[in-house]
Amino acid sequence: MIDLSVIRCPRLSIKRAVYRPVVLAFLMLAGIFHAHLALANAAANGQGTLPDLEISPNPLLLMDVATGNVLYQRDANKKWYPASLTKLMSAYVIFKAIEAGEISEDSVLTVSKHALSYPPSKMGFPVGTKLTVGNALRMMLVKSANDIAAALAERVAGSEPAFAKRMNAEAQRLGMHASHFVNANGLYASGHVSSARDMALVARQILVEFPQYRTLFQIPAIRHGKKVLRSYNTLLEHFRGANGMKTGFVCASGYNIVASATRGGRQLLAVVMGAPNAQIRAETAAFLLSEGFQRQDMRSGAGVPITQEAAFGPIASAGNMRSEVCPNGQVKWNPTVKYSSSYLSPRFKLMEPVRVYAGARSVERPVILPENLAQLPLYAPRDKSVLPLKQQKGSQIKLAQLPRAKP
Repeated sequence: MIDLSVIRCPRLSIKRAVYRPVVLAFLMLAGIFHAHLALANAAANGQGTLPDLEISPNPLLLMDVATGNVLYQRDANKKWYPASLTKLMSAYVIFKAIEAGEISEDSVLTVSKHALSYPPSKMGFPVGTKLTVGNALRMMLVKSANDIAAALAERVAGSEPAFAKRMNAEAQRLGMHASHFVNANGLYASGHVSSARDMALVARQILVEFPQYRTLFQIPAIRHGKKVLRSYNTLLEHFRGANGMKTGFVCASGYNIVASATRGGRQLLAVVMGAPNAQIRAETAAFLLSEGFQRQDMRSGAGVPITQEAAFGPIASAGNMRSEVCPNGQVKWNPTVKYSSSYLSPRFKLMEPVRVYAGARSVERPVILPENLAQLPLYAPRDKSVLPLKQQKGSQIKLAQLPRAKP
């Protein structure tokens, strides 16, 4: 790891307000002189450039959604704590329950004492609060509300452990052999694990089997009363063409993301597990997506089918980043780093926050997307079933090699 150049804003405390303007002016002049001197010294020593972007060192995967081919992977079968990426699996099980007629988006659920007991991120509604499934889905997927994920699980299966059994059954059916789920929200629990490949599998299955719910993952913010609650997926308003899906963080996992984007009619999906901070998480996902859209060796039709499980290495034991991202039991503060290049654009406004409601009031449907936002087809592919796993001949899998991230 190279040393990172950090932009910090010094704070000053002046007790006597009468001297503040004079002191500030002096400090500003001194700061300008010091900055010029520092730049001159850096130039003389060949150190005047900003550091190169360093992508996350842990499991990565880039997939073409249409073909199901993996264009790039690193340790994609290694077990990892999924954190709130778990909510993708929860959403899939809920969508299946809606499809089967067990519930509808207008069905009402009740926040239980068990659901409320979960720590943030959460909505924090009192025990007994009623919500429709449609509103609850938006709260779970945009705000990443842990209490609402548990309440949805109880509404679908009667209890969260029973819902976890459904999650595990669906995971096995989809071929997610590195995954085991204990709860519906992804908070740390012993044995609650997944992998980059498995998260890509369920994310793609949602996109191709339930395209009618794709807008849920594109919402950058929800509005409840006077509060605006923003998604943690910064790519939605910092990467052109981004259209989902979910982020996750617990101390053991580091910073995870499943991010999809569409450009030129082609949709790619990136999975980043265990980034050291939220900035590197977003930059790594944007870098992977940018490479996939631009490179000839990652063009449509390239890559290895994600169903060829052996291509992605052994299912290794889970990594744990607790000591790195949460030293002394506290989440480590990470300053924003200015790199020589960035794959994220300045923030743009994607859409207005989507209103959600407590009580039995239904959601406002449909969610209106901007006209220039890339759209997925409104139909699922002909074959919605999971492709059977096939053993690949030979042991060497040739995937595109990614260079160090540079402009």
